Amino acid sequence: MACIRLKENCEFNGESAYRHVNTHLPSYARPHFIRIKSAIKLTATFKYRKVQLVEEGFDPAIIKDHLYFLDDKENLYVQMTQDIYNSVKTHDFKL
Repeated sequence: MACIRLKENCEFNGESAYRHVNTHLPSYARPHFIRIKSAIKLTATFKYRKVQLVEEGFDPAIIKDHLYFLDDKENLYVQMTQDIYNSVKTHDFKL
């Protein structure tokens, strides 16, 4: 998963993000999930706070931020839904 903050007045484009990731990253390094945050918290030593992000995982019922899933069949990042989450958890949809 990658957690990013967009510039002001910018919107996430799943197709453009997929093309960029597919062009510049090897397959093993491509994030399956992209989480959009309005602000990213830092520690006292200016490191990113990741513990809470790890604990929340990718459950759309818990996460209030926008969360996108890498769909290789459609060649884009699609918004994560509860149905996709349930399919992943029941192993109907493999990552």
